[in-house]
Amino acid sequence: MDCVCLIAAPQTGAAYLGKVLENFSILAPYPDVFSADGIARIDCEAWPALRKATGIAFTDGKDPRLAAYAKDNPAAWLHALEEAARERGKRMMSIRLSRGDLDTEVIEREIATRARLRFVMVVRKQIDSFVSWRRSVEISKWQGVGVNPDRLRLKLDAEGFERWLDAQQRWYDHWRDFLNRRFTPCPVLRYEVDIDQPAERVLRRFAAAAGQVGIALRVPATIDDSYSHLRDKREPLADRVANWADFNRAIFSRGLERRAFGYPI
Repeated sequence: MDCVCLIAAPQTGAAYLGKVLENFSILAPYPDVFSADGIARIDCEAWPALRKATGIAFTDGKDPRLAAYAKDNPAAWLHALEEAARERGKRMMSIRLSRGDLDTEVIEREIATRARLRFVMVVRKQIDSFVSWRRSVEISKWQGVGVNPDRLRLKLDAEGFERWLDAQQRWYDHWRDFLNRRFTPCPVLRYEVDIDQPAERVLRRFAAAAGQVGIALRVPATIDDSYSHLRDKREPLADRVANWADFNRAIFSRGLERRAFGYPI
């Protein structure tokens, strides 16, 4: 079965993309399948096949045995996902790999060698990805204690941002170099122009990227566009970061501006 592997990072729009991809009737999108609660985002219609393939009689999508199985047996886990997709009449699937999901050596050995696997990179301007990621961390921290996330303003430090930038750069550079050495094509989807859009445009951009790696997808006539709430609100950074002026000056003083306001690749 054909499989598109999205090489992404947190808060690059891959979650919204995964929901929009459900519009392709032949495709089973599997987001976050190597995270601690990735199975919770998989349609429960696939659960019976996953129970059979893994031998785990789970009833909760966040069953820790599933996360352990996925990390200990990534190739077998992909096979289980493929079987679940096939039983639902799907002819292809997509998965997402984010920094921190698995060691790169494990990905190269257990996943990248999979037959009929294609790659697409998902990127976003670094500063927006960082701010969105930090907000998600803070919102999770304050959930249940009455904090309005719309009023949450971050306080950021440039040193921590630089460390985050370096980690992002290593992640994307590794996969770009890995694929280049193997002469493997890898289209790039950019959040601002390809993903932060109405669902029809997202589907057309993804279909075009899939076409570059030999997969033909037809955009359906009827499209579910009910997931726009998953996209980040377009707010000025100064409205999201309490110390934006000082943080912005520190970015320039460290010579990080081109990396911060650009893409990782």
